[in-house]
Amino acid sequence: MIQAVTVGLSGGLGNQMFQYAAGRSLAIRLGAPLRLDNTWFLCRKARSYALGNFAVQATIQSCELPVPDVLKSLESRLVRKWGATRMGVPIFREPHFHFCPAFAELESPVYLEGYWQSERYFESCRDQIASDFTLREKVPEKCLDILRTISSTDSICIHIRRGDYVSDPATARVHEICSPDYYRRGVALAASGEADPHGFVFSDDPDWARRHFSAPFPTTIVDLNGPHEAHWDLHLMSACRHFVIANSSLSWWAAWLGRSPEKRVVAPQSWFKTPGRTIADLIPGGWVQV
Repeated sequence: MIQAVTVGLSGGLGNQMFQYAAGRSLAIRLGAPLRLDNTWFLCRKARSYALGNFAVQATIQSCELPVPDVLKSLESRLVRKWGATRMGVPIFREPHFHFCPAFAELESPVYLEGYWQSERYFESCRDQIASDFTLREKVPEKCLDILRTISSTDSICIHIRRGDYVSDPATARVHEICSPDYYRRGVALAASGEADPHGFVFSDDPDWARRHFSAPFPTTIVDLNGPHEAHWDLHLMSACRHFVIANSSLSWWAAWLGRSPEKRVVAPQSWFKTPGRTIADLIPGGWVQV
């Protein structure tokens, strides 16, 4: 058996980045190859594998057939009770949302299943993770003007996440929607002391943002990229100087990848509606919660 670290991928770009980063960090520590299992996407239309746009250091593999959700639920119960394997590899399933210290004791081969949404899983190799998330292609022409404006102003990335948080009842039961008051307070903190603040609003619902968002300085609604071009939005977002993020893994990564040494990051205190999930390990030190 190859002593590899295998990561089960799921969700959108931001979730996949967390999953990759945790697996990559573990693979580096163990001196093991990294494999990415993209089986989850085979039976889903709304999501697809999105890490191919980056310089990730891993091989892709998948089961021959997708695993139905009902079987995954059964497998989850079996793993918790007796342990189990996937692709012939022992599964280590994330036991809860906050950081799991047992992660640091893992050995290969291992199959990681979970979200792993804390930089504590990969902070020891921060520079390598940031390098892996370098885009393979040149910035497209359509993004160059906005990138130049972002680079020439005291730019503030403002992310408004709606989408399935509003339209999908199951998702809406789990995730909060950031309030107008949050954005007012966040924008004030991010712009404090800046001579030339300019807001750049990124949203999966730009029409809503045009109607409902305002700030006491110039703002631009960035509506250039389609649903399968989130990596270009991420690139533009991360080029900003400061950040007012949503309860979204995409804008979390934009802020984390932001290179300004003076960056201020404002994040919402309320991430989930469902009780029992602490975000203490999700928000890096130095970020301000509102």
